[in-house]
Amino acid sequence: MIGLIILSGGTCVFCIIMLALNSYGGRYDLVRKRVAGVLTTRKKINVIDEELDKPLSERFFKPLIKSISDKLNRNSKDSLSSETKKKSREKLKKMLRQAGLSIGVSEYEVLRLLVIAGAAILLTAVFLLLGMGSRALLGTLLGIYGGYAFMRFNLTSRITNRRKLMERQLPDVLDLLSINVEAGLGFEQAVMHVIDHFEGPIIDELAVAYREMTMGRSRREALNLFAQRCDLDDVKTFVGSIIQAEQLGISMKNVLRTQAEAIRTSRRNKIEEKAMKISVKILFPMVFLIFPVLMIVLMGPAAVKIMTQFGLF
Repeated sequence: MIGLIILSGGTCVFCIIMLALNSYGGRYDLVRKRVAGVLTTRKKINVIDEELDKPLSERFFKPLIKSISDKLNRNSKDSLSSETKKKSREKLKKMLRQAGLSIGVSEYEVLRLLVIAGAAILLTAVFLLLGMGSRALLGTLLGIYGGYAFMRFNLTSRITNRRKLMERQLPDVLDLLSINVEAGLGFEQAVMHVIDHFEGPIIDELAVAYREMTMGRSRREALNLFAQRCDLDDVKTFVGSIIQAEQLGISMKNVLRTQAEAIRTSRRNKIEEKAMKISVKILFPMVFLIFPVLMIVLMGPAAVKIMTQFGLF
């Protein structure tokens, strides 16, 4: 009873103090906000709010995967001495770059391992719930294969989609680049203008090449690395023409105009080639899906009448 009275009295005192100082606190906070707005020219970034605005994958999963990959790297430094593993890691690193994923090879390997383990556990649990305890090992193997195949297919599909976007955007980029050079801008300034007015995967790679050129790397090396990252025949042809024009002293605007027209023509030819293949590709849906329906619609009533006449229906 005494404890309840003390608790009630403390709560009453706290409420009285809050009511008495509420107006003063409000005025003090208002003054502080006004003074801070006058003295500072920029908004202060609240680090906590900025961290909370990030998605859960960046706040939790990415640091977790990074910590696991760091531990695995420390434990497996000696095992990476073989040339085959180094080549496989370099190939995987190139594929991740072409897919537009901003993660390291070790982090991707940890993520792939987690997906494979999760798929194996899931399918094993499904087999056990279905009463197939003797075939639980089969579910584990299917989960391992399915997880690996899913990660492989996801990576290759990302690379394919990114290349398609690059091929679709490349003619417009070269047209604007050619117009800027013809207007009197230098090559680097024209590239910067293109980066400011376009968005997409090829613009991201072009921005990397522009940063490399501004940081001191030669134009030839930066463009060669740009062509390697894109891994497109049209981009390699364009880069080779630019390098050759720079070596031979040919006018840059003529080369860019010619390359823009050539890539437009190449894109038109590819579209016409795809259009010519449609007649062959549509043959199988017509034979297996459309023709059976037409046969049922046309021959169905006649077949019913014939079967009725013969007493079969």
